[in-house]
Amino acid sequence: MHPPELRVDELHVRPWQPEDADAIFRACQDPVLQRWLTGLPSPYRLEDAETFISAGTGLHLGIFDEEDLVGSVALNAVDPAGRTAALGYWSAPWARGRRVTERAGRALLLWAFDEEGLTRIDWRATVGNHASRLTALRLGFRMIGTRPAPDTWTAALTREDLTLPGTDVASSVRRTARTFGGEHPTISAETLTLRKPAERDVPAVVACRNDPEVVRWFGVRLPYTAADALRHVAVTVPRRWSGGEEAVFAVVDRDDAYMGSVDLRLTGADPAVGEVGFFVAQSARGRGYAVAAVRAICGWAFDTLGLARIQWRAEVGNEASRRVAQKAGFTMEGLQRQALVIGGERRDCWTASLLRGEAGSLPRGEAASLPRGEAV
Repeated sequence: MHPPELRVDELHVRPWQPEDADAIFRACQDPVLQRWLTGLPSPYRLEDAETFISAGTGLHLGIFDEEDLVGSVALNAVDPAGRTAALGYWSAPWARGRRVTERAGRALLLWAFDEEGLTRIDWRATVGNHASRLTALRLGFRMIGTRPAPDTWTAALTREDLTLPGTDVASSVRRTARTFGGEHPTISAETLTLRKPAERDVPAVVACRNDPEVVRWFGVRLPYTAADALRHVAVTVPRRWSGGEEAVFAVVDRDDAYMGSVDLRLTGADPAVGEVGFFVAQSARGRGYAVAAVRAICGWAFDTLGLARIQWRAEVGNEASRRVAQKAGFTMEGLQRQALVIGGERRDCWTASLLRGEAGSLPRGEAASLPRGEAV
């Protein structure tokens, strides 16, 4: 496969040349590239750039704006017999926000499909690399799932999937990517605070998860131990955040004492829809803490993630949860038969929803911030 030279708007996509080593060296000092590019030497030396150019493995191309390096795009793991390959890309830190990898990637994909006869291009990225995932979605890649150890997103693209120039994803998808690609936020909730769960919360988490009411309605397996709580705080919560699946918050009082938990899960089927869940410690019930926490997380989700709808579900009979949802402004919609799985058993559940236009009076939380960037 002979490397092509491509033109896209002001971009020149071409094979690497020895004189590009200095620019590659400068770009690879970027901590974002150091974080996400698997196998990138650290510290990255000029000799590494020179070795990369001379090795010529795969089909690696530089992306240039006039004479300045702005990124790279590549076809890896090319299989001529199977007519497949894998797309890779990164952008220089000084070029992010211009969608250079998307534009160059689309041109290279067109060349691979139309000129080289490939039939499928794969993509993968470390879970948490939301900028890379956003570029893949804009190009039309269909997400397949997550491969564990290490956690890696996988996707694939055919010629029919490839999008037209200028195609974008929904606003909620862009906002979710930028949010979950940043740090876990802290949200104000009246006299309470919603923050990332911490190791210091473990004893209180254990007490909550062993409470009969929580066990009854959430299907917690007993005994729930300190090891379970530590794994939840240190592994599960960060993993779900980095994967863009769920935002879990500890609900704490003015003394930073753990009062319970509230979470916002993304449904997956519709990126503009989320689902709220919550529980409070036995000692904190009856003080309005759950209502305040639900209002705060919903305000944050509408404002920061750009959701259109947040839903609530609870097993039929969970009157306490129903009262919280109603006081938080949710509209009851009905009953779904056998729609909720708790402890491995299918159960009937009530459903309710809160829409963006109905959330005007909800408190607004502090949003996570992420500098505008591009895929690595």
